[in-house]
Amino acid sequence: MIPNHVLIIGPPSSGKLRIADHISKSDASSTRSTVDEKSHSGIIQITSLSTKYYTLSLKLMIDEYPSSRNHSLTNEGYIQKLKDWKEEFFTEEMGELREALDGVIFTFNMNTYQSNFLPNLLNEIDEIRARLEQEGNTGGFLAVVGTVPTGEGAELFRMEAIEDEVTIHGIEFINFEKSGTNEYRERVGKDRLVELFETHDWTNMELLGEDHSKYQESRVSKLQEMQTSLLNESERNIDLEQMFSKINLARENASSLPQAEREKYAKEIVDEFMEFI
Repeated sequence: MIPNHVLIIGPPSSGKLRIADHISKSDASSTRSTVDEKSHSGIIQITSLSTKYYTLSLKLMIDEYPSSRNHSLTNEGYIQKLKDWKEEFFTEEMGELREALDGVIFTFNMNTYQSNFLPNLLNEIDEIRARLEQEGNTGGFLAVVGTVPTGEGAELFRMEAIEDEVTIHGIEFINFEKSGTNEYRERVGKDRLVELFETHDWTNMELLGEDHSKYQESRVSKLQEMQTSLLNESERNIDLEQMFSKINLARENASSLPQAEREKYAKEIVDEFMEFI
């Protein structure tokens, strides 16, 4: 099966390998190339992803800036290394790779938030996204995953401020230190990362015909149930207040996204409402 390509890029100690392992945890046959202590650039993890509706192959490509861990850099120095990486990424020689990407995940250590690292990082990501869109590469997902080095902790107020700052840029933020669901029954943290992969419209995937048909039948059935409930005044099973709150939150989130991501986000919300009903 032709693999789908996802790039995981970040500075040292920002959780790149942990993220790759989490995505691959359901695949016991997942393999990873040799890890060099001097650099995590060029590591490739081959894995697979299966849901009720499809199965696919994934090639997780890990890159790091700087390309060697022999540097002792300031936050400004790391941003400069990211700029150097960006210019190489947009060379003609890398054009084929850019076209093949289904997603890019930028990682960073949330305990660096008190410096000016995050604002500068987001400015670079904005430019990378804009240049990809100029090339017509609008089908892939883009996310920022915040991590904390093993054994360290991050304060709640800091995590909330980070999420707010990333969201303002119209970029999805995933707090890798969280898991489960929020008050709106939306997946967060590690579980949202898995959901991001499971709900993406992959370039290469093998649909499971029978289950896919059952999925479509289930959607039609849920629509009919919804129509019956709305027409029957005695039905009070739908928590309208909760639904309206979720709609308002989704509208606020979508307003800050680019058009291509907004349409994809809207489709995901519709699917979630179908499950909710």
